[in-house]
Amino acid sequence: MLIETFIVGMYETNCYIVYDEKTLEACIIDPGDEAKRLAKFIDSKNLILNSIILTHYHYDHIGAVEELQRKYGSQIYCHKKEVEGLNDSQINGSIIGKKKVIEVTGDKLLSDGNVIRVGEIDLEVIHTPGHTPGGICLRVKNKNIIFTGDTIFSDDLGRTDLIGGSEEVLKKTITNKVSKWPDNIIIYPGHGDICSMREVRGRKIQYLTSKVK
Repeated sequence: MLIETFIVGMYETNCYIVYDEKTLEACIIDPGDEAKRLAKFIDSKNLILNSIILTHYHYDHIGAVEELQRKYGSQIYCHKKEVEGLNDSQINGSIIGKKKVIEVTGDKLLSDGNVIRVGEIDLEVIHTPGHTPGGICLRVKNKNIIFTGDTIFSDDLGRTDLIGGSEEVLKKTITNKVSKWPDNIIIYPGHGDICSMREVRGRKIQYLTSKVK
């Protein structure tokens, strides 16, 4: 398994291309912008982009989806509770200001515990609501890697003041799920630096206990 990280768009969103070097099957997680740059890498590696996986519906994570889907015919994966937000430019925030209006339709609707296969790579869906109702993280099975979207960053939690956000729900997510991840988990967040759960705990992020070693 190989992971290529791209920082895209004005909000410096982390977009990840995950691929199996044997089969060349690939997925892209949160293609927020710069579709041509992402496509250039995909083509340079002769990758087969079977899936576009969205951790949540905010426009800075979905801006390049339509262009990539048109080019590669990829299936769009999202949690079933993200459907409305992806289809509504008011909810996903793309209608604000001079940003382009984005309305995306999911092809594959996910639930907690689903597994997305990319070549010989299995990505387990973890429903982590709070930032949005259907926010997800993706755990690479048999690896200490989790892609966290905007649920948790190296030094903070995702904001809850946007449409669909809930501080109370995020608190439950962090307390009941994220806090149970062991220290050796490496998180690949939607913004900012990649780091370990040990480092995250050391920064004493709200609602995150340090009980798991």
